[in-house]
Amino acid sequence: MTDLTPRFPQLAGLFTAILTPFEATGEVAYSGLPELLHWQKQSGIDGVVVSGTNGEGTSLSVEERNRLVDAALAANSGLKIIAGTGAASVKDAVVLTKHAAAAGADAALVLPPFFFKQTTEAGIVDYFERVLDAANIPVLLYHIPQFSMVPITNTVIEQLQHHPNLAGLKDSTGNWEGTVQYVNTFPHLLVFAGNDHLTHLITAAGGAGSISGTANSFPELVANVRRLYLTGDVNGSRNAQRILDEVMAILQDFPPFAVNKSVITMRGKPVYSVRPPIKVLTEEQLNHLRSRLEPYLSAVLQDS
Repeated sequence: MTDLTPRFPQLAGLFTAILTPFEATGEVAYSGLPELLHWQKQSGIDGVVVSGTNGEGTSLSVEERNRLVDAALAANSGLKIIAGTGAASVKDAVVLTKHAAAAGADAALVLPPFFFKQTTEAGIVDYFERVLDAANIPVLLYHIPQFSMVPITNTVIEQLQHHPNLAGLKDSTGNWEGTVQYVNTFPHLLVFAGNDHLTHLITAAGGAGSISGTANSFPELVANVRRLYLTGDVNGSRNAQRILDEVMAILQDFPPFAVNKSVITMRGKPVYSVRPPIKVLTEEQLNHLRSRLEPYLSAVLQDS
């Protein structure tokens, strides 16, 4: 009889896809990471993903990504640390995943090879098997076809599902029907929602948790959705999700990734830049963002 118990239940929880702090010159501000991680921990977050999409991971070199994992672990924040280790090159993905394991990260989150768009499912399986075989660490597959343009299909998951290093997957499509289908079809794998609109739903459905971008700037709001549900306040969780959705509707009107860095500055954290091709917000955009977020920023300050 097949064991349907998730292999790595210790990874379940709420993770922030933490931004990468950059100086105005574009260099990584490694020294800024501990403050950001401490804030996340104090706000009720269980862990972070380093060098993910919100961390502009594909704009970082292999050396920078390894140093970020080291810096996150050295911060000793009490957070679980997942390293984003996917790459267009399977060789880079293996190097990054091996480093994450050796450094002591809790898991790796691995994109499919995202440059070649016409590859076969067999090719995707081959890529992931090479990473999984080399990994001395739990691995989450990263399904974000709106960015990678390379879907991780059910066929791919079915062929990989019994690998002992495969922990589960992150589904960032925002398609609830697809996400809950993963939860129901692969109960022995951890399924994380990568879209913050689904935070309440994935918790209620018994999924592993969420990996959140919005938690960079509003960690308390995201944490409240999960915390209230798990403490039995279902209506409170739904209301917290409504507030989170309202904030997201504002943030989504501005350039991604840069908007979170602008908001954390509004919340009293240091000013951090982005790396091309991402651009910082203009002064006009900043003023517009501040005026629209003011009620939510005030509410968060009152609750803190």
